[in-house]
Amino acid sequence: MLNISLPDTSNSIFSTAPLDLDNIKKYFVDKTVNFQLDYLNSKLHTDKFLIYVSNLGIPADLTSTKNLSFYQKFSLLEAYMNISSVVSLRTLNLAASSIVMRRKGYNLKDMYPDPYFTEEEADLFINDHIEMVDQWIKFLDSCTIYAQKCIPELDHEEFLTMGIPIINNKNYVGHSIIQLFSLDFFFHNYYTKPLGELAYFRPQFEDYMFQGKNLFSYFATKHNFLLPMLRTLGSSSA
Repeated sequence: MLNISLPDTSNSIFSTAPLDLDNIKKYFVDKTVNFQLDYLNSKLHTDKFLIYVSNLGIPADLTSTKNLSFYQKFSLLEAYMNISSVVSLRTLNLAASSIVMRRKGYNLKDMYPDPYFTEEEADLFINDHIEMVDQWIKFLDSCTIYAQKCIPELDHEEFLTMGIPIINNKNYVGHSIIQLFSLDFFFHNYYTKPLGELAYFRPQFEDYMFQGKNLFSYFATKHNFLLPMLRTLGSSSA
């Protein structure tokens, strides 16, 4: 089983979305407060729910998803993986990681302590969203190119883009994809698999498009973040 730490709910406020103003004020008085959101009983759902959480910008997660139907989980994760906003919800970040890990060839059985989907459900989701999932895979694989860009001696566009397409679509993948780099287990396991087709993603690699931050801001949370990517790039080109 992957080493996935359990969330700390010792100072959590359990609520629905939208939050009461009094509860929001509690966070600004005490920044250790976080929110556990009951999605089923919230007034906001799918895109509206996710945009609300993104705009609110306070630490939050979902309460247990066991009370949600497969369709509700399915539609929520679909929206999360498509939305052009950075949404910080641990449960959906883990769910998205399990989808791309599954598509990348990992056996998920017994890997996640409290999985969002069963393996069968994950396969159904992938089959219904194959283009979207493969676009996430292509972007994540192509982050090995970005890893090279982070080395000053290699940061030359002619070198980085040689023989690969340049993609200028800032919404090619949902913006929450960058949250995957906060997951230690993901970062160090995903890049042990062979790479697929690579591309140079100009907006994602060059612009401050992730809530006013650039991609490096999320990479920089990792120690030795270049190593697993460059190791994979070296083995795939050998």
